[in-house]
Amino acid sequence: MVDESTQNRILDAGKAEFLEKGYKNASLRSIAQKAGVTTGAIYGYYPDKAALFGALVSEPANYLRDWYLSVQREFEAFPAEYKEEQMHEYTSNALDEFINYIYLHFDAFKLVVCHSAGTGYEYYIDSLLEIEIEHTKRFIDAMRGLGHDIPVIDDDMNHILSGAFYYGIFETVAHDMPRERALEYVRILNKFYSAGWDSILGLK
Repeated sequence: MVDESTQNRILDAGKAEFLEKGYKNASLRSIAQKAGVTTGAIYGYYPDKAALFGALVSEPANYLRDWYLSVQREFEAFPAEYKEEQMHEYTSNALDEFINYIYLHFDAFKLVVCHSAGTGYEYYIDSLLEIEIEHTKRFIDAMRGLGHDIPVIDDDMNHILSGAFYYGIFETVAHDMPRERALEYVRILNKFYSAGWDSILGLK
């Protein structure tokens, strides 16, 4: 039978331990001491340290990735003319929602971004990049279909540009920026990269 009070103490202690030491250096023994339980009691709820870490981050991390994919797919379904006209506004609105969700679950994303080495979430940002890169290629194809003479953007260049943007976004978490400052930071970052992409692609 699950004792929610005990489980919550374990989760709180685990979060504190992982935030302080990172996943690799965190100790179940230390977590047990912080939670006021035995190490064996932790195993009654989580089979190992990875499962405890996952319990702290999986729901918000997976939700954000699924939501992000759904946003990209929604945009993909629009006519090419609409994509060209609305790309910047659509992206700006989505990024605001993206940041606001992260800040609703800040500790979970702090764990993912800064303390997940050695877990299945170590390359979480890269999993978002895979989605971005694929849909950037599709956007470029759509613009070519409208008659724009767009230069070849190979996968390496796409990855470098998209990676710089998305790793930049998560700097807000790494540096513990307040939410309003993070929103302002990401809006400026988006303007910078939007102008850069427009220049590269020859779009207005």
